Order: sequence, then structure tokens, then C-alpha cells
Amino acid sequence: MAYPLSLDRHIRVKPIYPKYRLDDGCFRIGAQAGVTVEISDPYGELWTLVDALDGSRPLGEVVAVVREAFPHLGLDDVLDAVRDLDARGFVEDAGPTAYDGDDLSRYVGNINYFSHYDRLSSQRGAIQDQLRAAHCVLFGLGGGGSYILPLLLGAGFGQITAVDYDRVERTNLNRQFLYRESDLGSCKSEAAARIAGQLNPDVTFVPVQRKIESATQVAELVRGADVAICAIDEPPFIAQRRVNAGCVRESVPYVGGGSFVTRGRMFTVRPFETGCLDCLHLYYRRNDPKYLTKLGAALRSDLGSVTIAFPPHIALVAAMIAGEAIRLVTGHAEPIALARQIDVHYETGALQVMSAWPRDETGCPVCGAGADAGEFEVWRAGLSSPGAFAELALEHED
Repeated sequence: MAYPLSLDRHIRVKPIYPKYRLDDGCFRIGAQAGVTVEISDPYGELWTLVDALDGSRPLGEVVAVVREAFPHLGLDDVLDAVRDLDARGFVEDAGPTAYDGDDLSRYVGNINYFSHYDRLSSQRGAIQDQLRAAHCVLFGLGGGGSYILPLLLGAGFGQITAVDYDRVERTNLNRQFLYRESDLGSCKSEAAARIAGQLNPDVTFVPVQRKIESATQVAELVRGADVAICAIDEPPFIAQRRVNAGCVRESVPYVGGGSFVTRGRMFTVRPFETGCLDCLHLYYRRNDPKYLTKLGAALRSDLGSVTIAFPPHIALVAAMIAGEAIRLVTGHAEPIALARQIDVHYETGALQVMSAWPRDETGCPVCGAGADAGEFEVWRAGLSSPGAFAELALEHED
């Protein structure tokens, strides 16, 4: 059924898509593979319409221009053509928005990008509005987090809470570009707050100087947030479990990931809809008879004691994580890593789904009805002593 189009409305072909004639009977809209369409137009009717849809006049005047050139076309013919262009994603509302003024002009590039997803049923700038109303909690301001934070600031989250306990060291400076020589010895959260204010004062930035030692701490920090990002990796395995448990407890979706030697990885959890991180461990245990042995051996090793940090590679996976967090908040596109571990191979640029896992509603101790998380069977594997096992509990005991 055709939807109504007001003749007073200003509509234009999206400026992100160039329109150009190939010859007298054919033209194109767009200049990108997967978006561009080539339109056969032997009489020039559609080109006249597309050319008139520049947003400078109301739709009624556009119709008059087309019908003056082609009197045999009726009002419904022209409006149906506009609807077809809308269905293809080529036109948008051309009315003024808050982002046309100087105060919010920093977001014009974002608005233009998001316009790819707009239709006449939506308002230009609405996706950016969602971001400016959203709260993101970022755990970690080290290798990954220091790349992710500027991307979140540029995206324009309304509030960012950044959590870190560490201080800036000289060995950080090869890839943690938030910090300078003058920041050596300073708390990363304090240095990040200064930079955040300079990069985007439109964002409310809340620095938290804290070491994450329990899922309860995580839950308190993410309560009421729209999305979280886990960019901490110490202690290995345990830190991620704490963030997972805290986010699940508060039903806050989150993105996790990190960088290894030749690969980066990210995964996304939407609590109670997808499998969580503990569901993943259970999935591995069911599908790999040696998983517990491998995990226990890894936990007893010096895993994480050597810094592996090549800046271009970290930047690549950090950008993927930031983009995923934005997709979770706005829904402008589907998240790509929901309950999937996606690896990017640094040497080839290839993306690979390493594993996709279901929610374990009966066995998971975090998002299901499984055993108490502090006694989670997976973590018993190969540990050398009860004390070592106790260190793996989600709650820290003083």
C-alpha cells in the first residue's frame, strides 16, 4: 500500500550519492559497489525528477516541474517514483536539523554516514540523537581502550565512563596515543579526562580510577548504561568474566576483545538473548574433551606477562569494537559479533568467525540456572591449589 507523501515536504536525493548521466538514455545514482544503480531512462522522465529533488523546493513544486516536462504523467506517477527511490535508499528528508548550526557541526560527517540508513519515514540526524542520549562504559584505557576512547568521543556518545587504575609508563607510548611524555606517572583516567575535554566537550566524561576486582563493581558502574566495552585483560580470563557477569546482572550489552600476536578478536553479548562469556566456556568444554586441561595449563602459565603491541593492528581491532558498540546502541545496522568470536588476521586482513555459541540456559552460572559462579566447574581444571582456584572467583575477597 502506498504511504502518503506531503506535497509541502522538502525531499532530496542524498548528497552522499552522486547522480550522473552516462548518455541520453541512462544515468546512475551512487558510486560504490553494492549501492550504485544504473537506471534506464530513454525519455528522461526519471532524470528530470532526480535532478529536481535537490531539497530546495517542496515536493509539490518538484511534481510540477516533472509534469510540465511530461504532461502525460499524473501526480501518482511522480509520487510512486519518489517512493521507489525511497525504497532503494536514495532520498531523504531535507528539512533543517539541529546539526545544521555551528554548535553541533562537528557531527556532520557522522550525520552524512548515518544518512545511508535513513528513509523518508525517519528524520535526518535521528541516529546521532540516539548516540548523544546514550551512555557507554569503557573498561580499560590501555592499548585497546586508548584507541577506542577517541572513537567514542568522535561518535558523540552523550556520556562516557572510563575505568582504569593504571598510570602512564614509557612503554605505553608506542601505541597509547592519548598520552604524552608529560603524562608519565599520571593516572591514565586523569590524562584521558583532560584529552576528552579537548576532543569533544559535548560529551560528559566520567573518569573512574579503580581496579576491577569483582563483578559487583562492574554491575555498579554499568547500571543504567546503554552499552559497555571490555578492554581490560588482567588478570587473563578472570577480568573478562567479571565484566561479563556484571553486565549480565544489569542486562547491559557489551563488546569484548583484544589483540594477540597476528590476530585481533572481538565478541558481543546481549544478556539473556545471546550466549554470554561463561556460556562460551561451557560450549568449548562440550566440544573439546581437552578444553579443561588446556585452560588449566594456560591459567598456570605466564600468559599475559609479555606485552605484544603493534599500533596499526591494535587500531584495527579497536575500530571494530567501537563500531560494534555503536551498532548496539543505535541499531542502524545489525551487530556483527553477537555470540560470535570474530578474528581479524593482521597479515592477510581476513575476517574469520572462530566460534558461534548458544546461550546455555541450564548450565551457565551467569545468565542461566547453572551452579554458583564462584564454584563454576570450568575453572577447577588443572589448578594447582585451592588458593589458585579462589583467585578465580568473580567476587574479590579482601
